[in-house]
Amino acid sequence: MNNRILGTQSFSRSIAVLQLISERDSPSVSDLLKLCDLTRPTLYRILASLEAEGLIQQTSDKRYRLGARLVGLAHKALAQMDLRSLARPSLEMLRDDTGETVHLAVRNREQMIYIDKIESREVVRMASTIGTPVPFHSSSVGKAYLSAMPHEDALALLDRLPLDAVTDQTNTDRDRLKRFMIRADELGYAYDDQENEKDIVCFGAAIRDVSGGPVAAVSVSVPLFRLRDDRRFYWRALLRHTAEISARLGYSDLLGDVRMGS
Repeated sequence: MNNRILGTQSFSRSIAVLQLISERDSPSVSDLLKLCDLTRPTLYRILASLEAEGLIQQTSDKRYRLGARLVGLAHKALAQMDLRSLARPSLEMLRDDTGETVHLAVRNREQMIYIDKIESREVVRMASTIGTPVPFHSSSVGKAYLSAMPHEDALALLDRLPLDAVTDQTNTDRDRLKRFMIRADELGYAYDDQENEKDIVCFGAAIRDVSGGPVAAVSVSVPLFRLRDDRRFYWRALLRHTAEISARLGYSDLLGDVRMGS
């Protein structure tokens, strides 16, 4: 318990120093000592830790400014918030068209993470929450994202992943997953059949930007007892609305009409 409190206090102090540096024009150690209630040794330890993590950097005249890593994190956070706003109208229409829960997920290193969720209006809903991480190999958003990546990059990532069984339906066969990924790229969508959550079937498709690479993925999640026999009902609506979002990001899908008509 005491270790957790000490760790929290240390983290809070580091954030406070980082905030001071962000609010000042390249402050020196002397400037920071006047602004915070820290001893010189403690401040030096915090500065050294922040600098080692790339969150701040020291200038040639011994002053401090925000580091490149922090700028990159801020840029990614802003991009995700912008993506949520940009995608929200299409996600809501997708929910209305299918009647089912819709998720928006982005890559977070070697997993996907939900950054938005549009709830179904039905009584039985998904238990997932925004911020929930999901594996690439067991989720439709993960498999859709993988299938939209450059092939060699996707294979390299798949080879690094621990293919744990999330449910008794999860496919943990690496070669089979690679074949599935190729097929999902051809179809434009992926699915998981109770692989990430028991009694839930999900259809997922990637959102691409102007470069053609994936920036996110969207899923429609359907309880097994409500699943329609004609699954085109779900993936056609999914492809239509993810194409709308991708188009807003500057992507042009020349195969989209072919897929929608299949």
